[in-house]
Amino acid sequence: MKRTNLVILPLIIGAVVIFYTRPFERATVSDIDTPWVRTRLLSFTRTSQPLVQPVQTHQDEATDQQFSIESTKPRSTGYQPLPSSVIDRIKVFVLFVGHARSGHSIVGSILDSHPHIVIAHESNILKKTYYATSKSYLYNQLWKSSYMQASGGLRTANSTKKGYSLAIHGACQGSYQSYIDVIGDKKGDMTSTIFGYNSKRFQNTVNKLRSIINVPIKLFHVIRNPYDNIATAVLYQSFKFLHISAIKQSNESVTVNPNVIDSQIEAYFYHYRAAEGVKLVMPDHETMEVHGKDLISDPKAVISDMCKYLEVHCSDDYMNVASKQVFGGESKTRYKIKWEDYQILKVQEHISEFDSLKRYIDFDY
Repeated sequence: MKRTNLVILPLIIGAVVIFYTRPFERATVSDIDTPWVRTRLLSFTRTSQPLVQPVQTHQDEATDQQFSIESTKPRSTGYQPLPSSVIDRIKVFVLFVGHARSGHSIVGSILDSHPHIVIAHESNILKKTYYATSKSYLYNQLWKSSYMQASGGLRTANSTKKGYSLAIHGACQGSYQSYIDVIGDKKGDMTSTIFGYNSKRFQNTVNKLRSIINVPIKLFHVIRNPYDNIATAVLYQSFKFLHISAIKQSNESVTVNPNVIDSQIEAYFYHYRAAEGVKLVMPDHETMEVHGKDLISDPKAVISDMCKYLEVHCSDDYMNVASKQVFGGESKTRYKIKWEDYQILKVQEHISEFDSLKRYIDFDY
């Protein structure tokens, strides 16, 4: 009997260890309708990764004045954690807030291509902040995400995951020159979702983040025309990816279930109110609104304004290269679905609540 217990006991201990250290599955915001997924996605959980990464020496010795397009390509030697000298120099931490499919990815990609800015692609750093104990851990999580996206993710030239690439040829994506001034995470929809789900937990998490990094936190609120945002969400809920591509290329609009449009209208403005709430509870109220329409019409002016907001130098070389990432025109998906009159009036009613959206109140703006 004792011998049997000695055999079974290690198996039980092993099962418990695996259960408590395994990473949770990734859910998406579109799955958040069920209570189980809501709890699973928004509860801050454990990780099996070490809290502090080992430090190695960074070899880049370029300066602002020596900015070279070719020298800023990601190193082929593989990912290396940030040295403490780089970590201690970082001056600003960036978060994104807003609705999914608003243009956060493009803005994040443009900023990440700056020689002294690192912006991760959906690292979900607020969730990781809950169990973090050092800025070394947080910064290396962001740096690794930036590096990996430029090495084999959406920021590579041959990326086809979303039907387009976020690569900026010859720019500083997944790398940096000598030092980093600004670091952050492009995960705007989740920032809003966490606040909307539990504003007190959000505030506590941001307060903990501030205490760990001890640098100013600045927000980017990326805004797209609400009609386009809602219509895009409707298409992705109603059709498969290949069908959506065909619809976008067509000159005609499609008929969809009116209930889907109704639910997406409410979902959009729920997230927008949450985004506005995030901006209000941040103690320093540091927020820059980036309208996709402005970025498309005058990319260099908006990129220059973003650099001024972050207090980093914006060279002509950087601006010329980064501005090439911006799409040639707006994706006006509002014309790809058939709206009922009452739905347009409902959107206009919601838009009138927010000063930052009033420019979009006309459906044909």
